[in-house]
Amino acid sequence: MGGSVAMRHMEGQGRSRAPAFLPADFAPEPHGGLYQGLYKRLRGFILDGVWPAGTRLPSSRTLAADLKVSRNTAILAVEQLVADGWAESRSRSGVYVSAAQAPTPAPETGVKARASSDLPPFALQRPAADLFPAQIWKQLQARAWAEIEPQRLATTDAAGDPALREAIARLVCGPRGMRCHPDQIVVVPTATAAIDLIAGTLLRPGDTALVENPGRPAVRQSLVARGARLQPIRTDALPPARLACVASATRFPGGEALDREGRARLLGWARATNGCIIEDDRDADLWFDAPPPPPLAAENGERVLLVGSFNRILFPGLCVAFLVAPLPLVERLRAANAIAGGRASLASQLALREFIGDGHFARHLRRRRQAYQERREALIDCLGDLVDREHINTAGTYLAVHVGAGRARALADRLAAERLGGAAIDDFMIEGEAGADLLIGLGLSPEAILDEGPRLAAVIRSELSSAREQR
Repeated sequence: MGGSVAMRHMEGQGRSRAPAFLPADFAPEPHGGLYQGLYKRLRGFILDGVWPAGTRLPSSRTLAADLKVSRNTAILAVEQLVADGWAESRSRSGVYVSAAQAPTPAPETGVKARASSDLPPFALQRPAADLFPAQIWKQLQARAWAEIEPQRLATTDAAGDPALREAIARLVCGPRGMRCHPDQIVVVPTATAAIDLIAGTLLRPGDTALVENPGRPAVRQSLVARGARLQPIRTDALPPARLACVASATRFPGGEALDREGRARLLGWARATNGCIIEDDRDADLWFDAPPPPPLAAENGERVLLVGSFNRILFPGLCVAFLVAPLPLVERLRAANAIAGGRASLASQLALREFIGDGHFARHLRRRRQAYQERREALIDCLGDLVDREHINTAGTYLAVHVGAGRARALADRLAAERLGGAAIDDFMIEGEAGADLLIGLGLSPEAILDEGPRLAAVIRSELSSAREQR
């Protein structure tokens, strides 16, 4: 036998169950027959940690039916596991992996995603999870699942739930000064997926795409993966290109909005060259001093595709973002999204629709903005004279500290060694001199920032002092 054979899901007690698929590439043993081959394969699952202690084994009837062997063969293999101490039989319950024999899983050495609790305190990736109204969301999610009929799971709209798109058009884009129709909106799992969808639809291999420098690495990677040749956006002139990707409301890392001249230049470039603008609007809600101007898409809806995300605003695991496209492009984007299968969870879409419609979203934005202002002030208090208030960012989930040309990289490396987190602006640049800004995440609560901040300040002072002594 080869490949893998599906096993039935089993009912019963137990901490966990055997996996849904059991590889069936075992072979008869020369001196033991087929059951010895099955026995060794099942024992291997236990030794390798695939079936940890307490896992309920498939019944002999299930093994026999799914692996196309006799039931006697399956019974002998399972009984051998019990006899050798690898498994134990529980009356009227089944056979389970023995706690005494199951090995402790070895620590993983490969790269893996880390939970936010494992991140350093000032990591840029650390979300402010304490701000999210989890109890309200649980109720809305439960209500959403109660609303979903089974047949609806197979007939979801490739552009996203129509009612959610209407809520986004009216209550998310509207307050930003942008008038759009729900049919212009396509719901996707992430903002990066939205940018990739646009790039895959509009770009041909070898096309030029203009990007901000510094800017988000994931945006550049998506464009390069689609065959684009990247050029940084310069203030003096914009070369011919198929796409330009900008964050006009909160430019990275300073958080300032693109000025009036820059907006006019970019929109004029799009009209003159028949180019398109991807407007990354993810951080437009998180300003500290003054609200940003309306998006470029509000001025020219024919050349600008706006990208927004609820994942940064609510929580990363939500996986609901959206794009707003000119009507002539929407059908192409919908068709491409249907082929790619990049659809957000229907239950999450329905819960989000109610979250927005009931006013929770607007309240959360206000609370989140105030909370990040408090966190920024707490961190500034801890850093003291290390921070020049004339050179800090005016928006974002981080504090940008000006540390001097060429110093950011060494400081970020030192903070990483001390498990404090933070990043150098160099990590977000594609060319040019070494950066002068150190980026420090604001995911911790103000109280936690005040606890960890003095150690952060001490490490920064120490590194800057060492750098001066070496000159």
